[in-house]
Amino acid sequence: MKANTLQKQGKQPIGETRQRLSVSADTLRQRYDVAILPLFEHFSVIDAWLAEHAPELWQQIRHEDDELFRLRQLGGTARAYQSKLDTLLRLCEQAERLYYEAQPNELSLPALAPEERVAIYFKLDDGSFRKVSSGEAD
Repeated sequence: MKANTLQKQGKQPIGETRQRLSVSADTLRQRYDVAILPLFEHFSVIDAWLAEHAPELWQQIRHEDDELFRLRQLGGTARAYQSKLDTLLRLCEQAERLYYEAQPNELSLPALAPEERVAIYFKLDDGSFRKVSSGEAD
């Protein structure tokens, strides 16, 4: 005896639902560009350091970035793309923390005034710096 199967009402076939939730590659690319824009200013230095000092994390970042490219090409869903993008951004934040924790001796010197072209900095015994510019040295 053949059993009759009942279809659930209100449900669409998976293929139709997936097509409806897909987002264009241009939209995904814009989302990517906006998310990583803050990284452009300083991440190239961190990226180079990371490749040498934390190659596994560097490789993970490369992998996630490649996956984002693949999802754009395939026209993935916005939800899947955002999940991968969030993962990439978390890895980049982790890389930044590692980089800055490894740079404790980086100097933080007073800025030059707009009219100054050269200054000499003296490190004082208390760890602070004194800036002497060309007009003050006399």
